[in-house]
Amino acid sequence: MKVLLTAIALSTTLSIDASACSDIFVNKGGYHIEARTLDFLVNIGFQDKVGYIGDKNTSDIIIDADKIPSKQLSSWTNKYGFFGRGAFKAGKLMDGMNTQGLSIAALYLPGSKYPSYDSKNTKPVLGIYDIGAFVLSQATTVAEALTLLRGQQLVTSAIEQKEGIFIKDMPVHFVIRDKTGNSAVVEFIDGKVNIHENAGDILTNAPDFEWQLKNVSAYNSLLADSKTPNETFSKTVIDYTKIYDTSTHKGEANLLGTPGDFTPPSRFARAAVLVNNFPTPSSRQVALAQASSLIDSVSVPALNGAEPTLWSSVKDLDDNVYYVKNNAVYQGNKTLFAMPLTSGYTAIDLKSMEFKTPDPTVQLKVEVTNPKNVKQVISADKIPELGANIM
Repeated sequence: MKVLLTAIALSTTLSIDASACSDIFVNKGGYHIEARTLDFLVNIGFQDKVGYIGDKNTSDIIIDADKIPSKQLSSWTNKYGFFGRGAFKAGKLMDGMNTQGLSIAALYLPGSKYPSYDSKNTKPVLGIYDIGAFVLSQATTVAEALTLLRGQQLVTSAIEQKEGIFIKDMPVHFVIRDKTGNSAVVEFIDGKVNIHENAGDILTNAPDFEWQLKNVSAYNSLLADSKTPNETFSKTVIDYTKIYDTSTHKGEANLLGTPGDFTPPSRFARAAVLVNNFPTPSSRQVALAQASSLIDSVSVPALNGAEPTLWSSVKDLDDNVYYVKNNAVYQGNKTLFAMPLTSGYTAIDLKSMEFKTPDPTVQLKVEVTNPKNVKQVISADKIPELGANIM
């Protein structure tokens, strides 16, 4: 009871930015299905991007670029093809998977502080916003991805928003998952890289991942197949006994106390409770249905003062199919244009894609920006739609 009340108190008293984006993993029965939402106040991540085998890349840093020897910039040639969604003019990868069943997703984490370039560190220098393209083009598993990342000096960088205008300090963290069921979360706290291995099946936003794990532990007793009422939550839910006794389906009543709001801690806890109570899927189709219904349960409606879910993806890491659904876009006057109710997921089957002949219209290739083309670098917190004060 004390643990639960502490969790509730923390959730209501901490200064938690209501930034959205959720990522879940159906990781049972030999199936590995990941799903995520993209919730934002501006249209972002709608670009379909493809990484082609054989493409040569060099990390684009922008920040402190004049201090970093060109020969120290991380350079790589794509080993594996990948598909995903990119953001801004630069098309930086926000979400994607490769042909080997490895995926990565970038989610907002307000309060992130990235490492700066250290001239004493001789490792190759990789910009934070190039992590997605680097990992998917080089690794087959989470373990391999982490080994590669640990071999890089990860540093703050910037993203080109429009011609010559770059944004720095966009606060993100990453979740990496593979078809063996392994997951890792990479965060940047106080200028240091924090890597969480065996990171479970849920990620949302602030506070940081360690805090979320402590908070969610208060909900571990919520089990749909319990035979008796929950002693802990019966003391915190209004009219618990009345609701429980009159409930036709005890599997639903046993989950009384599951958070229902859209703050990151509540979305994290709600997703954890649901994924913990899913039965083992009996088929791939059931696993996909579980992932779709779960990600819908943490999607954010178009509320006043909230960031609605603009699109979501479902990634079948076993079958190499990337599903994406566009829900809504903002118009020029900032009103929301919702997609037709008949809109559903579009399937992109990576097994059928040709990854050796680049199409320039969708090609994701990382190249160094000419310093002469950098007109201005703006911190994300100076842009209302992107800043931590809103995100």
